Amino acid sequence: MQNQAEKSSAWSALLLMLLVLLVAGYAVQFGLQTLTWAQAKRWAGINPWLNDVPRDLPPPSAPAAKGTQVKTYAYEFVAPWSGLKLMESSTQVAASLNFASFHFDSGQVVVFFDPDAQLDTLRSLRNGNPPEYQKFMNVFAEHPIDSNYEMYKAVYSASPAQLAPFQPRRDAMRINALLIWKLSFGEDTGSGIYSFDFGRNRGFQFGDPSKGAVAARVFDDRGHQFRFIFAVAAGSQGKITQDDIDHIIQSLEPIPIPER
Repeated sequence: MQNQAEKSSAWSALLLMLLVLLVAGYAVQFGLQTLTWAQAKRWAGINPWLNDVPRDLPPPSAPAAKGTQVKTYAYEFVAPWSGLKLMESSTQVAASLNFASFHFDSGQVVVFFDPDAQLDTLRSLRNGNPPEYQKFMNVFAEHPIDSNYEMYKAVYSASPAQLAPFQPRRDAMRINALLIWKLSFGEDTGSGIYSFDFGRNRGFQFGDPSKGAVAARVFDDRGHQFRFIFAVAAGSQGKITQDDIDHIIQSLEPIPIPER
């Protein structure tokens, strides 16, 4: 009986050692990925919008009807409504919040933020914190990001569903970094993220005009970026359609410099 007890104890010790080795091996090989996956699940439970990724918007269904040409901050666009009754501008303590607001007779409101005050995120990271930028480059070595548009596209396209306990470590680190940025960027207006590409202008829309206010972040073919908010005045019967928003974004361009 003593021999059997000793053999049983030896087998138990051996099995425990094997279990410890297996757990240690898993922790070394997949521990980071598992922790990252679990953390992203927790984030998504608190912020469900983190699961949203951009859905493609089709180009406008028809040419824009004649509307009102709006000019501000050295840019112009065509709003598909008549009767521009009020234009307001605001200068905030934070330059990035400077904006011009356009109110139309039928109730639509378009807010256009000062393009010169929009943060060049990639340049700020590159010039303001070289060590952090080097970490950024190391994480994204296999998926280089060379423009602010590409950065926003990568950030908003990331979701917790892309993480898994057994994926390559570099992929887990990349997606984790993107999700952290996505949390820091925050939810703009309403739920739902959409992407558009109208040739000269492309970017992202936040929210559905049939459900409320909509925000848009636009990048032109010269690397400039712009922010819009589209809403309807309180108490108004006016409406804003997706085509209205598409036509405005598509028409956005620099005001031509007069020839001398």
